[in-house]
Amino acid sequence: MKMRLAKTLTGAALGAVLCVTVAVPPASAQERPNHWDNGYVPYPNGRVADTNQNFAAVASVGVEWEGYKVSLSGTVWDRAADGYGVRMEVGYYWQNGAAWEWTTRIFGKAEGGMGDSKSSSAHSRPGVDIKGLKVRACTVNSANQVVACSSWA
Repeated sequence: MKMRLAKTLTGAALGAVLCVTVAVPPASAQERPNHWDNGYVPYPNGRVADTNQNFAAVASVGVEWEGYKVSLSGTVWDRAADGYGVRMEVGYYWQNGAAWEWTTRIFGKAEGGMGDSKSSSAHSRPGVDIKGLKVRACTVNSANQVVACSSWA
């Protein structure tokens, strides 16, 4: 009886250790920080990023910055009645420790075609350093999978 009880307790303890070990996420699965807050903030430097007007999805974004702080204000248009939606993406480098890493973010999405649009604005969060920002417009299907994208502007 003592042997059976010892095996049961050992098995329960081993099971508990395995459950705790499996429940702890690996360090490599850490989420990247959220780099953006909604809303426009005026900064002294600026440029306009326009994607190719011949593409069915068109984006125009005003980019303003001061140092590594960035503010965006833009619109994406769905110019074709083709059953697809469009989305605006921004790509940029963000400082992760000593390294600069490239990442992208969906900035706005329009559906319906023939002039439907979506306007968005955002600014980088305090303490987030951003550089090399580019903009593109992408046509997406109903599953939100990219069909085609304009060049980065």
